[in-house]
Amino acid sequence: MHDEPIPAPGPGEVRLKIASVGVCASDLHYYRDGRIGSTVVEEPLVIGHEASGIIDAVGDGVTGLAVGDRVAIEPTNPCGECEFCLAGHFNVCPNVKFFGTPPENGCFRDYLTWPANLALKLPDNVSLDEAAIVEPLAVGIYAVKLAELKPEHTVAILGAGAIGLSVLQAAKIAGVKRVIVSEPVKERRALAVNLGADDVIDPSATDAVAEFVRLTDGGADVVVECTGEDDATLEASRIVRILGRIVVVGIPDRDFYTFEASPSRRKEMTVVFCRRSNACAELAIEWVADGKIDAACMATHHFSLEDAAKAMELAMSKSNGVIRAMVVLSR
Repeated sequence: MHDEPIPAPGPGEVRLKIASVGVCASDLHYYRDGRIGSTVVEEPLVIGHEASGIIDAVGDGVTGLAVGDRVAIEPTNPCGECEFCLAGHFNVCPNVKFFGTPPENGCFRDYLTWPANLALKLPDNVSLDEAAIVEPLAVGIYAVKLAELKPEHTVAILGAGAIGLSVLQAAKIAGVKRVIVSEPVKERRALAVNLGADDVIDPSATDAVAEFVRLTDGGADVVVECTGEDDATLEASRIVRILGRIVVVGIPDRDFYTFEASPSRRKEMTVVFCRRSNACAELAIEWVADGKIDAACMATHHFSLEDAAKAMELAMSKSNGVIRAMVVLSR
């Protein structure tokens, strides 16, 4: 813990008094390992990117927002000028600034400045905790877009953390025939059922691949990998059906993914990798406000900024029913 000067917003920026910040798995990679793949923490870094806040000051040229407005914070700040941004693929901009990813400091701090267009004003019925969950919700919504779901599809979801539960809810909104969730944590399986999962599997107590094959009569049309476990993509390649589709969202500890070559080839399966989200945050807010998605159920535990390390340790342990450990700075 240390003190920093309160920043002043520049032109087109707002100053945000941070309210709630969720602890994401990528935060845990930086906290525990000091890196995600080739991105290495080489100097002190403020982490945290799933955040909500209250506008505390506005810079020159800002319209549509005022001091006191409650907002969800879009953590992706693309350059807007490269070929990928111009084509609408903001999430893969090579010049992107993303909260809590070196060298961009994140949201575990009282105040920060950020472009006004990335501060998304909240409806009155969306809480600040729910607003902090908007970022993982947006990832889940984007993953479902990449999945190209059809009403007749059976969807398998590996992992029922915040991302997996977001994928589950977005898939149900898409109107698919069936959703099956694999998750070793009892409380997370129970929540998946409450949120609409048709079947749940405990991979710690059964042969998950065999159970998926039994439940799907040969394989799922779409598998969404949300665990980040090193062998999860190997499992996905075994449970997807012929001509099926895998959407990989999780970030493994080892910097590579594993697929079983022969069945993957013979199935002619399609694999798509989900990079954060892409312009889905506003839709996430709309669905939370309309009651289509339950975001509040994911904000399970709350900690002060001074106890942020306890939040990180709880999130790593996946114990006590935690989905998202929330660091609360203000209300």
